[in-house]
Amino acid sequence: MKKSLGRVGVFWLLISAVVTLYADGFSHKFTLDKKDPYVKEPIVMKLKIEQTDHSKVMLFKFDIKPSRAYKAYRLDMQEEDAHHSAKIEYIYLIYPLVSGDIKLEFDLLQMVTTDEKIAYSFSGDRDNTRGLNKRDIPIALPPLKISAKALPKDTALVGDFNLTYNIKTKDAKSYEPLPVTITIKGHGYPPILKEMLPKSESYSLFAGETQVKNIRTKDGTYSTVTYPLALSAKESFELKSMQIKAFDPKSKRSYYLTTPKANFMVKKVDRESLLDKKDRPRNLHYDWSWLRTLLGYIVAFIAGFISAKSLKWIPKSRYTPKVDRFADEVESTQSSKELLTLLMSTDATKYTKSIERLENSIYRGKKISFAAIKREILSSR
Repeated sequence: MKKSLGRVGVFWLLISAVVTLYADGFSHKFTLDKKDPYVKEPIVMKLKIEQTDHSKVMLFKFDIKPSRAYKAYRLDMQEEDAHHSAKIEYIYLIYPLVSGDIKLEFDLLQMVTTDEKIAYSFSGDRDNTRGLNKRDIPIALPPLKISAKALPKDTALVGDFNLTYNIKTKDAKSYEPLPVTITIKGHGYPPILKEMLPKSESYSLFAGETQVKNIRTKDGTYSTVTYPLALSAKESFELKSMQIKAFDPKSKRSYYLTTPKANFMVKKVDRESLLDKKDRPRNLHYDWSWLRTLLGYIVAFIAGFISAKSLKWIPKSRYTPKVDRFADEVESTQSSKELLTLLMSTDATKYTKSIERLENSIYRGKKISFAAIKREILSSR
């Protein structure tokens, strides 16, 4: 009995808690804020990396491997880069998508270099950028295990949401569009559904492009999802409501959102009035217009063939359009030192303010938000 209880305790420790390991010259520590979430309930995962070998210069690149079992979003990366003492904290928002045991797998790259090599990489000017000479060491991190609980049967949404709607008019003529807009707001997994109104033979249903706005924080995701719809019918009809089952993991209760119910008055229009009498075609008669069309195609084909042959005599342009990859390079940097190297080699004058902030972090130990500096650089372009 005691052995069984001991095994259970070790199992839950591996799932939830905090994993601290020591690798080559640094330590890392994982933290999960939930042990056993529901499917599509948010989990906040933190990873802290701290350099322990202070004789070297270390840089790191980290990310969560993609999987069909979960979705992961990086919220922030906070870096404290004192001299030979790197400290980085990564913060992720994770949503399990299936029930049962799930493994979170990671990619971590440790990059080791020296002060001399960094100084050499900075010594090049804008037109003579020198790459940083470093040693890349892939680190095999053990996966973190979580156990996701299944949702109640027929649950369509997960979170705390409310539904509102707007019906522009309930009166129309036959086959005129009747706009209906439905909006779902709240905290939880983004409430995106394939169907928002029941289907019926009494009317035709048209759907525009769904508008989705998500704000992700450590508290989860706040979503505003708008469904622009339209109905069209020959005669008056009743739109029946539809029940959407939702589940709130915080209160552990199920509830329902109800779509609108309404009666639409459609005024019938004579069929003859729908025809364009002015441009109404003549009665069917046999004509030879197809022959003129065929001859036109043949002439166009011959002209195209001659034009293609003549292009062989036209010299090709040597102009190659420039592609600005600066934004992609900024997004791909994983540390203050990498970003500082990029800014110095691109335009030290233009990015003076950002360079000063990065240098204060690297050489004076001041805390910065790496993600905020990236946004500032990209917005200034």
